[in-house]
Amino acid sequence: MAEEESGEIVIWSRYDLSDTENSNSVALNERIKVFEAETGITVVYEQIAWDQLSPKLALAVQSGGNVPDVVEIGSQHVPALMDAGALMGLNDLLADEAWVGELTEGDNLACVIDGERRCVAHNVRGGMTYYRMDQFPDGFPATQDAALEMAAQKKEADLYFNTFYAGRSYAAIEIAWWPHIHSNGGNIFDAEGKPVWSTPEVVEVVEWSRKLYTQGYLPEVAVTGDFADAESVWLDDASAAFGGGSWSAIFVPGLQDAVDAGKVGVTGGLSFNGGDPYVFLVSEGWAVPNGANNPTGARAWLRGYMEPSFLASWAEAQYGIPTTSAAYEAGQFDSAFYSQVDEILGTQGLYMQQSPYYVESLDSLAIAWQELLLDPELDAAAHLQEAQDEVLARYWE
Repeated sequence: MAEEESGEIVIWSRYDLSDTENSNSVALNERIKVFEAETGITVVYEQIAWDQLSPKLALAVQSGGNVPDVVEIGSQHVPALMDAGALMGLNDLLADEAWVGELTEGDNLACVIDGERRCVAHNVRGGMTYYRMDQFPDGFPATQDAALEMAAQKKEADLYFNTFYAGRSYAAIEIAWWPHIHSNGGNIFDAEGKPVWSTPEVVEVVEWSRKLYTQGYLPEVAVTGDFADAESVWLDDASAAFGGGSWSAIFVPGLQDAVDAGKVGVTGGLSFNGGDPYVFLVSEGWAVPNGANNPTGARAWLRGYMEPSFLASWAEAQYGIPTTSAAYEAGQFDSAFYSQVDEILGTQGLYMQQSPYYVESLDSLAIAWQELLLDPELDAAAHLQEAQDEVLARYWE
């Protein structure tokens, strides 16, 4: 342990430590101060935008550049970083850490690949749909056909049925469309990570989404704007529901309180043609890159981070579920909000299919999907095939 209590570690993460309005930034800043005081290790912190963390790490490792000792990571980026040779195997490094044995299945599915641990997940979050209870007295629709029927009723009442991000980013596929595709028996990637989305199952979901948009059940800003634009429709009381994630309570004021008070309900995915409903599941955590200068210092960081009381507070700030039972018991997760989120993630949560070209592929699909929504004259099957062929030609041939 002596080696852990000297030197410095470099941490890459998305949070602005000077932002006193962001609970995650405040919590991480305090954790760094406590860690430095307890271990004597100096933390050199670098803030990097979330969508740049994985590409920057892959480039640094492959070019022999400077890499951090600990890097923030999302479960969807693990395969691509492994393909780039960027993630250190952690089995030996963490062999004597008792807390590793307490990690949940959500962590194991995200971070243990072919028997080797490649990351440590600290919380699990997922896609959710929130709806105004007074607008859905019999509950939110459970199937794609029932959703369209209800959407028509809400339009007659001058309300959008739903509002969610459906723009030109991979996140739109992850959260909005992937669960429906899988419920309908479709796939986005095959076992190698090659795109296989040009199928009747995916086309059917596209055509369903076009009905939502062209018939005025989904606002235009959901397709042409960003996440905040979609949320603003809900905040303006113009939509009966909105799709986001357990994390939406960070961005939508009063959301958790409204759920706890019974004014807003929480639901998961829709069943397509009798298939099981799903929601997008994601774990976030830490990894140690290959080439890290101080992996034992990184181990000390992980140990402190996974301490139950801190892990519970961090998961609460993220509106996620912590990845150890001790942290769950230590936190405030017995509210109506967390009970519903935990149940939905446990029964419907589904990790995204993986690809070494994950972001690049899903961005291409998201762009094609947006184009199909905005131009009803485009042939869905042909347009999906074109996007698929472009990705295959660029990355696989």
